Amino acid sequence: MGLPGAVVDLYIDREPLLRGLARIQGIVEKKPSNQNYAHVLMEASDTDLVLTATDGTMTLIGVLQARVEGGGRCTADAAKLFAIVRLLDASVVRFQLTRGARLSVRAGNAEYHLNTTDGSDFPPSPARDDRSNLTVPGADLRRLVDETYFSVSMDDNRYGLNGAHLERVEAADGSSRLRMVTTDGSRLSLSEASLTGDLGIPKRTLIPRKALAELKKLVDEVDSSWTLSFGERSLTLSGQNVTLLSRLVDGDFPDYRQVLPTGAKRRVTIERDPLVACLKRVQLMAADRNNSVRFSFEEGRLLLSASDARAGDAREEVTVDLEGAPLATGFNVKYLLDILSNVRCERIQFDMGEALDPCLLRVPDRDDCLFVVMPMRLD
Repeated sequence: MGLPGAVVDLYIDREPLLRGLARIQGIVEKKPSNQNYAHVLMEASDTDLVLTATDGTMTLIGVLQARVEGGGRCTADAAKLFAIVRLLDASVVRFQLTRGARLSVRAGNAEYHLNTTDGSDFPPSPARDDRSNLTVPGADLRRLVDETYFSVSMDDNRYGLNGAHLERVEAADGSSRLRMVTTDGSRLSLSEASLTGDLGIPKRTLIPRKALAELKKLVDEVDSSWTLSFGERSLTLSGQNVTLLSRLVDGDFPDYRQVLPTGAKRRVTIERDPLVACLKRVQLMAADRNNSVRFSFEEGRLLLSASDARAGDAREEVTVDLEGAPLATGFNVKYLLDILSNVRCERIQFDMGEALDPCLLRVPDRDDCLFVVMPMRLD
């Protein structure tokens, strides 16, 4: 039996609804300056329920299939609605909205009533700017984000470093690639993916850290090709039934090519898995906040050591293939683990100069990614 005076009445499967509400939790704000930034806009029409959330700089729109018997729109507290749907134990959820702006949520024997607004003052979605469109396979975009996200600066005062730089480059075979570069000043990550479409990317294209974090979640969930549309100061990413719109960072990314090492005097190739295991064990004794570990590269082996004046010390050894003279240096071991945890490979290659020169890391037989890590002075 429907509610008296209901103006919206729809049925929707709980699982896709739960996923749709989970997506927007990273967008909505917990202590918003504008109450709309804590709400989700729900619009029901025909066979769809459209969920929209915004924080004023970024907007996420998701389209869910539903059986709609009466269309309309309202806003409700996004976190509260997500908490309710997450705990429901029925497979279908029924929404009914009365003229008194009360939203009824029913599933099984559970029933909730939420206060809503009519959505008239909800911020309108930004206009899309499709002057430039790129299409990137979902798996490639996922790899692009995975291999660069961890190097974005966490300091919002470091303008130009608190976002991911995008540009179009030509590969050696003449094909076009989308290149993403990030740096926090101590390390740099670069990854490339194939693309198709209109290739006009604005010169200043910096994706904000928060938008990149949301994109990372989406590409892990939505297994489809993604379309990137660029405006002068905006970016739109569209996948299957989901769209993320974001302002771009107002800043200039540094000329990263100037810091890419060339002419390495030493090359070390190491099996990834044994190296990761050793680094994690030695890290337990890295005393300072810089996670500093001594690396001694020798013929056939790498000696890793760390010490803590209060706890003790650790020493590990892993087999390597060294080309060049032995070298002792230091690294923030967390930086290396970030790379090795996000790059799919069997071996990793270190190209090095002297002890305090930047270290270039590559994946053998891949030309679409590289990483630079600054060494540490341990003495």
